[in-house]
Amino acid sequence: MNSQQAVPPSDTPPDAAHAETAAAPQPFEGLDTVGPAVALPLPLPVAIYQSVAFALSALLSPYLVIPLGTVVIVATQAGGKRQLLLWTSLSILFSTVIPALYVVLQIARGKITDIHVMEREQRSGPFLVAVISSAVGALVLWRVGAPGMVWGLGVVLLVNGLVVSWITTFWKISMHVAVLTATVLAAYIWVPGISAWSLLPMIPALMWARATRGRHSLWQGLAGCGVAGALTGGVLLIIRYWAVVGETLRRFF
Repeated sequence: MNSQQAVPPSDTPPDAAHAETAAAPQPFEGLDTVGPAVALPLPLPVAIYQSVAFALSALLSPYLVIPLGTVVIVATQAGGKRQLLLWTSLSILFSTVIPALYVVLQIARGKITDIHVMEREQRSGPFLVAVISSAVGALVLWRVGAPGMVWGLGVVLLVNGLVVSWITTFWKISMHVAVLTATVLAAYIWVPGISAWSLLPMIPALMWARATRGRHSLWQGLAGCGVAGALTGGVLLIIRYWAVVGETLRRFF
């Protein structure tokens, strides 16, 4: 007796059966295929929501907040157009233009991915340049005879930059919120007649915008506000007493 069990004959040749099996549609066929992603349009309320967050984040960027705050504060201290132009130009050059040019150069070299330096690991170079530039700017403004409320802006940026850059080495604190908080506080203290309620709502609005866009968490925004508020308040207090002490010493010497 043959040890192999007889296999009943099939009406379909083996090759044809294989071809039919391969051609038959398989379960979930095509779901894992690789192809170009199709962007689905957002619902109108969501699109408006995201657009508002983007607009606030862009308009309250440090690249705009620092120059605008500088112009407003210096305008209250300058005695004429020549002083206003000189002090404003020097302040913006050292606080904004030089750090921005460094970031643009590093983007062109492929060292930084975007103008706002979103990657925490890429922020050490821009912070270093910003801190050094702010220190040099404060010294230059002091040497040309600008009052403490003008060269003090450079000191505010210097102190905030040092502390925020240190925090950034282990945690991504919000630089947007920190800069806005420092500028709002300086403007409120130094600009006569300005209302706190006309400025303060911008800070929580920016926190919301940064969190909505996924750039920072709410806690990172609150930390930026708290740190910058404490540091800026301390620096402005020292500068105010510095001016009083300086005037007193001039009377005797």
